[in-house]
Amino acid sequence: METTLHYIQFSEIGVTFAVIVAAMTFVVLTWNAVRAILDWRTLAKKPTDDRMSEQDGRIDDHEKRITALESCCEEVHGKLKADWDFKQEEKEFNVIMLEAVGQLMKHALDGNDTDGLKAADEKIDKYLREKSQR
Repeated sequence: METTLHYIQFSEIGVTFAVIVAAMTFVVLTWNAVRAILDWRTLAKKPTDDRMSEQDGRIDDHEKRITALESCCEEVHGKLKADWDFKQEEKEFNVIMLEAVGQLMKHALDGNDTDGLKAADEKIDKYLREKSQR
């Protein structure tokens, strides 16, 4: 048994075509590799570009926004403190009024406790005088 190997024989045009295809494939692969490296470099530099470049005005813009937020927080803090103070004064006044109502109830029950009514009246007057002086 005899085996014969059959070789594919290229003509000169076929060889030329194969070389051109190989060269074009090499160029495309090289271009894609270079583009991938440049993209990685851009991604690696991006965070520093955002933080460090003052040419775009990004840092100035951030500073302005932070300053605006800080002033807004101070304003809100002042309003919250004023509300807290008002609530405390309201609690104090409510205690005085409840004492006065209690004295009125005692007076209504026995009719004799006018000293308690006078003391409650004095507390209310004192509170109102202090409040008007503030």
